[in-house]
Amino acid sequence: MRNNCLSIIFILLIVSTLFCCKDSNTLTTTKVADERELKSLLNEIETMYDGIACTNITDWRFVPIGSKPCGGATHFVLYDLKSDTKLFLQKVELYTQKQKVFNVKYKLSSDCSAIIAPKSIACVNNKPKLIY
Repeated sequence: MRNNCLSIIFILLIVSTLFCCKDSNTLTTTKVADERELKSLLNEIETMYDGIACTNITDWRFVPIGSKPCGGATHFVLYDLKSDTKLFLQKVELYTQKQKVFNVKYKLSSDCSAIIAPKSIACVNNKPKLIY
Protein backbone atom coordinates (compact mmCIF):
# COMPACT_ATOMS: atom_id res chain seq x y z
CA MET A 1 0.00 0.00 0.00
CA ARG A 2 2.81 2.36 0.94
CA ASN A 3 4.57 1.68 -2.38
CA ASN A 4 1.36 2.50 -4.27
CA CYS A 5 1.08 5.85 -2.50
CA LEU A 6 4.70 6.69 -3.26
CA SER A 7 4.22 5.73 -6.89
CA ILE A 8 1.15 7.92 -7.19
CA ILE A 9 2.94 10.87 -5.56
CA PHE A 10 5.91 10.39 -7.89
CA ILE A 11 3.67 10.30 -10.97
CA LEU A 12 1.81 13.42 -9.81
CA LEU A 13 5.11 15.26 -9.35
CA ILE A 14 6.24 14.35 -12.86
CA VAL A 15 2.92 15.38 -14.42
CA SER A 16 2.82 18.69 -12.53
CA THR A 17 6.41 19.42 -13.59
CA LEU A 18 5.52 18.76 -17.23
CA PHE A 19 2.56 21.12 -17.07
CA CYS A 20 4.66 23.79 -15.38
CA CYS A 21 7.33 23.64 -18.08
CA LYS A 22 4.74 23.53 -20.85
CA ASP A 23 3.19 26.82 -19.66
CA SER A 24 6.60 28.52 -19.65
CA ASN A 25 7.33 27.35 -23.20
CA THR A 26 3.86 28.42 -24.34
CA LEU A 27 4.41 31.89 -22.90
CA THR A 28 7.74 32.19 -24.71
CA THR A 29 6.22 30.94 -27.96
CA THR A 30 3.29 33.32 -27.57
CA LYS A 31 5.61 36.27 -26.92
CA VAL A 32 7.66 35.46 -30.02
CA ALA A 33 4.48 35.17 -32.09
CA ASP A 34 3.17 38.47 -30.68
CA GLU A 35 6.50 40.19 -31.45
CA ARG A 36 6.42 38.79 -34.97
CA GLU A 37 2.87 40.08 -35.47
CA LEU A 38 3.82 43.56 -34.23
CA LYS A 39 6.93 43.65 -36.41
CA SER A 40 4.96 42.56 -39.48
CA LEU A 41 2.26 45.20 -38.95
CA LEU A 42 4.87 47.92 -38.37
CA ASN A 43 6.71 46.92 -41.54
CA GLU A 44 3.44 47.05 -43.48
CA ILE A 45 2.72 50.54 -42.13
CA GLU A 46 6.23 51.88 -42.73
CA THR A 47 6.33 50.61 -46.30
CA MET A 48 2.85 51.69 -47.43
CA TYR A 49 4.23 54.81 -49.08
CA ASP A 50 7.63 53.54 -50.26
CA GLY A 51 6.75 53.82 -53.94
CA ILE A 52 5.36 57.35 -53.78
CA ALA A 53 7.75 60.13 -54.78
CA CYS A 54 8.00 63.15 -52.53
CA THR A 55 7.86 66.20 -54.76
CA ASN A 56 5.79 68.52 -52.59
CA ILE A 57 6.08 68.52 -48.79
CA THR A 58 2.52 69.85 -48.43
CA ASP A 59 1.33 66.39 -49.57
CA TRP A 60 2.92 64.72 -46.56
CA ARG A 61 2.15 64.50 -42.83
CA PHE A 62 3.49 62.56 -39.87
CA VAL A 63 1.78 60.87 -36.97
CA PRO A 64 2.99 59.31 -33.70
CA ILE A 65 2.92 55.52 -33.58
CA GLY A 66 3.46 52.83 -30.99
CA SER A 67 3.22 52.81 -27.25
CA LYS A 68 6.05 52.87 -24.74
CA PRO A 69 5.37 50.93 -21.53
CA CYS A 70 5.41 54.22 -19.58
CA GLY A 71 3.10 55.86 -22.13
CA GLY A 72 3.58 57.93 -25.22
CA ALA A 73 4.54 57.03 -28.76
CA THR A 74 7.70 55.17 -29.75
CA HIS A 75 8.34 57.19 -32.93
CA PHE A 76 6.71 58.98 -35.89
CA VAL A 77 5.74 57.72 -39.35
CA LEU A 78 5.13 59.62 -42.57
CA TYR A 79 2.09 59.35 -44.82
CA ASP A 80 0.94 60.85 -48.11
CA LEU A 81 -2.32 62.81 -48.14
CA LYS A 82 -3.10 61.72 -51.71
CA SER A 83 -3.34 58.06 -50.71
CA ASP A 84 -5.73 56.13 -48.46
CA THR A 85 -5.04 58.03 -45.25
CA LYS A 86 -8.05 56.51 -43.48
CA LEU A 87 -6.68 52.98 -43.90
CA PHE A 88 -3.18 54.12 -42.95
CA LEU A 89 -4.33 55.85 -39.76
CA GLN A 90 -6.47 52.83 -38.83
CA LYS A 91 -3.40 50.60 -39.11
CA VAL A 92 -1.36 53.05 -37.03
CA GLU A 93 -4.03 53.00 -34.32
CA LEU A 94 -4.25 49.19 -34.47
CA TYR A 95 -0.48 48.89 -34.10
CA THR A 96 -0.42 51.33 -31.19
CA GLN A 97 -3.21 49.47 -29.38
CA LYS A 98 -1.56 46.08 -29.97
CA GLN A 99 1.73 47.40 -28.61
CA LYS A 100 -0.05 48.71 -25.48
CA VAL A 101 -1.56 45.27 -24.90
CA PHE A 102 1.82 43.62 -25.55
CA ASN A 103 3.52 45.89 -22.99
CA VAL A 104 0.97 45.05 -20.31
CA LYS A 105 0.78 41.34 -21.15
CA TYR A 106 4.54 40.87 -20.86
CA LYS A 107 5.04 43.43 -18.07
CA LEU A 108 7.57 45.49 -20.02
CA SER A 109 9.26 48.65 -18.79
CA SER A 110 11.08 51.45 -20.58
CA ASP A 111 13.13 54.57 -19.96
CA CYS A 112 9.93 56.69 -19.85
CA SER A 113 11.57 59.47 -21.85
CA ALA A 114 9.34 61.48 -24.16
CA ILE A 115 10.18 61.41 -27.85
CA ILE A 116 10.83 64.65 -29.68
CA ALA A 117 8.33 65.50 -32.41
CA PRO A 118 9.73 66.36 -35.83
CA LYS A 119 9.82 70.05 -36.74
CA SER A 120 8.98 69.50 -40.39
CA ILE A 121 9.18 67.26 -43.43
CA ALA A 122 11.58 67.59 -46.35
CA CYS A 123 11.72 65.89 -49.75
CA VAL A 124 15.22 64.43 -50.11
CA ASN A 125 15.99 62.48 -53.31
CA ASN A 126 12.22 62.17 -53.92
CA LYS A 127 11.69 60.56 -50.52
CA PRO A 128 9.99 62.20 -47.53
CA LYS A 129 12.22 62.74 -44.52
CA LEU A 130 11.42 63.91 -41.00
CA ILE A 131 13.42 66.94 -39.89
CA TYR A 132 14.17 67.25 -36.17
